[in-house]
Amino acid sequence: MEFNRAQHENEQDTLKHLITYFAGTVPHLLEVKLHKLIYIAQLYYYSNYGELLTRARFFSLSYGPHAPTIRFAIKEQLENNAIYLKESRTSTDPTYSNVCMIIRSREPKDKKLSTPCLNTVREVVEDWGNKNFEDILDYTTRTIPFLSTTYREHIDLTMIQPLRGLKRALSLPERVQIHKFMEAPEEAVGQDIAYSESCPVSINEVAEIYLALCGDLPEKIPSREHFGFNAQAVLEAFGSVDDRNEDRTEDYPTDIDKAAQLTDSLLDSICFKHYSGRVALKTGMLFLKRSGYSFNGDILEESWPQGNDYKRIRKWFSGVSVKAD
Repeated sequence: MEFNRAQHENEQDTLKHLITYFAGTVPHLLEVKLHKLIYIAQLYYYSNYGELLTRARFFSLSYGPHAPTIRFAIKEQLENNAIYLKESRTSTDPTYSNVCMIIRSREPKDKKLSTPCLNTVREVVEDWGNKNFEDILDYTTRTIPFLSTTYREHIDLTMIQPLRGLKRALSLPERVQIHKFMEAPEEAVGQDIAYSESCPVSINEVAEIYLALCGDLPEKIPSREHFGFNAQAVLEAFGSVDDRNEDRTEDYPTDIDKAAQLTDSLLDSICFKHYSGRVALKTGMLFLKRSGYSFNGDILEESWPQGNDYKRIRKWFSGVSVKAD
């Protein structure tokens, strides 16, 4: 009992120290921005070290990740005089300016943070400290842990294997490219930084394929009705690309083999609430596109694979795509 109480107090202390650090480091820090920065710190720390930075429970809400416990921690820090609120204006022109309260720190910003924690929050401040709230919101609402969590549910990072790429999110131009690919697979599509040397497609792009099929626009926050999918199953499907399949005849799998295997694995796992089959097929097509293949638009419109097993998918990919010279 004493151990649990001490552990809880230590976790609360970490959250308070994070608040103090950001309050002393980030200019014009509003509470709503603080929530997002602590979520980003949690995500970065988990990606870098495979552990949670704080036990604050973030939830997937309409306007991004939100942790109710942060407000209580802010209140305690105000009562302890570790931080204070300062009146600020959104514009130098008083006619068009709104008054807001920004959070400032009274304590040294890095006094009580461990070295791994300090390295993480410095990375967060470098990446996002001077960004406006709209950019931060756009980023957090396109991170995989947020998108893969059903609306109003707890964003449990531990349900996804820790990896460096987990903190990546597609930029708006990259999202636009995916939506263009969905409309016309025969057209060119930009390159992305893949999560695996064997797979030129990222989990972020798979998620964007899903959102495009759902009708979400690349420049908008995704609809809460579409939140939630099995991110770990998608990552495991990527891992299957190098596995040998008993249906294969070649000793070394070709790009067609790998695309079919990826599609087959995504189909078997049924990762998404809606359109799982179409997401899997489009992902296989994007895999081939990134591997230097092109598609015949007329054939795509006239024919879809007659079945969902590996052999039929592989045969269909072979028929609708051709390796570019």
